[in-house]
Amino acid sequence: MSDLKRNIDMLITQRSKSIAEKIVDKQYELQPAFWKPYGSEGRKISIRDAGYHLPFLTEAILASDPQIFKDYVAWVKTLFHSLNFPDAVMIKTLECTREVLNNELPSDLAALTARYIEYGIEQMNEEEVANVSFINEAENLGGLAKTYMNYLLQGNRAEASKLILAEVQKGTSIKNIYLEVFQKSQYEIGRLWLTNQISIAQEHYCSAASQMIISQLYPYIFSTGRNGHRFVAACIGGELHEMGIRMVADFFEMDGWDTYYLGANTPTSAIIKALRDYNAEVLGLSIAMPYHQSLLKDTIEAVRASEIGQHLKIMIGGNAINPKNVSLSYFGADAFAPNAQKAVEVANSLIYPQN
Repeated sequence: MSDLKRNIDMLITQRSKSIAEKIVDKQYELQPAFWKPYGSEGRKISIRDAGYHLPFLTEAILASDPQIFKDYVAWVKTLFHSLNFPDAVMIKTLECTREVLNNELPSDLAALTARYIEYGIEQMNEEEVANVSFINEAENLGGLAKTYMNYLLQGNRAEASKLILAEVQKGTSIKNIYLEVFQKSQYEIGRLWLTNQISIAQEHYCSAASQMIISQLYPYIFSTGRNGHRFVAACIGGELHEMGIRMVADFFEMDGWDTYYLGANTPTSAIIKALRDYNAEVLGLSIAMPYHQSLLKDTIEAVRASEIGQHLKIMIGGNAINPKNVSLSYFGADAFAPNAQKAVEVANSLIYPQN
């Protein structure tokens, strides 16, 4: 563990609750009229939210990547706008965070965190990017995606399932249904939650329903002939967003690979054991939350240190990894893939480099 990571863990991560409380104390002191109507429950939520900001800040510092924190702040700005919170609220939170950390940390680490917080303040002062739907009904399967999503939002899982199964019976490619219907509807549902148009309960229901409907397609997926190659797929420990990597594993199955999908929140020891037990050739790891980047790096280092990891190809992906500036050397991975179809293509190129 690097000295920087050790110091951040000891001085910020392990004390995040008390630091968050001090941030909120400072903010309430500076903006009493704004916060008074929210009462004690509002204060608890403010402390929770202040605590949420810290992992993104520290991860950006550890990765030397300000964009991690800037992207998070842009996300918060959109969310706060949907809640009718003015930009001044988040800006003041960031300023209070900087002041509290300046008092709590050694001067060198305080200066470093202050620089990254300034990136966040700059992001708050930038114009918000237009929030556009992920579903375009004029595109291929766009209308199907919209109808499917509407069924889910109505709580009508049965009709959503019938819609998909009927489309498969018509001969529509399952891969296209994955990419154009499941993936885009999930992105759109996330956008609707972010903009306060649906509840978190609806978002969870839609995700669970889609996973159930995907499982109904497995008789088609697992009927593909085998090519003799083996792929292990997992979300690292602490990562709970599993739908993306599950779709990746399904695409490998459709390409003839024997896949071993380990699911969400998989401990490193379990990943290494699966790699050994199944004699895997390629490992796919996914993260959706940017503050798991250093954990992804640590996981790959542990895998590389194992006997099977010395000859294994490792591919990474997920919403938390920016395709524009992903550093394979930082993570210790062999390749990055932005989606399920590309993941299969990349894996085949790793196995057959001459092609």
